[in-house]
Amino acid sequence: MNDPILLAADLCRRSEGLRLCPYVCPAGYWTIGYGSRFLANGAAVTASTAPITAEYANALLQGTLAKLLPQILRLVRVPLTPGQQAALLDFTYNLGLPALAGSTLLKLLNTGQGNAARNQLLLWNHMHRNGQLITVAGLTLRRRAEWQLWASRSDS
Repeated sequence: MNDPILLAADLCRRSEGLRLCPYVCPAGYWTIGYGSRFLANGAAVTASTAPITAEYANALLQGTLAKLLPQILRLVRVPLTPGQQAALLDFTYNLGLPALAGSTLLKLLNTGQGNAARNQLLLWNHMHRNGQLITVAGLTLRRRAEWQLWASRSDS
């Protein structure tokens, strides 16, 4: 499989898990499905958002990733493999486009330092809680999966 959207969607599904009713994610946002903050019509997820189906959650995830990919590619000035695109898609889905846009990862990537950029993924495994920076096991696993996907040939 060499479709970066499908590769990223698979990793997002494994990392986010599926919840068909609205919930507040660890970052404090109302989300639904596979961590979606917005519905297909652009409406923000709220406590009163109606439950969704697994099919809708998957379509929502893939639709969001499809919208993110060209935004990511506008920031990147070097060619990317499908695995690199998928890793950046998952990273950006999780952290947001501003995080990627201002990252050392992007700066290194755009100066041709792909391996150093790849290693930057592993540094994004923390969150702030009660004024402290804590390592999150789930984020560590997700970043390692992105790190591996970055180097994958993804052409099978």
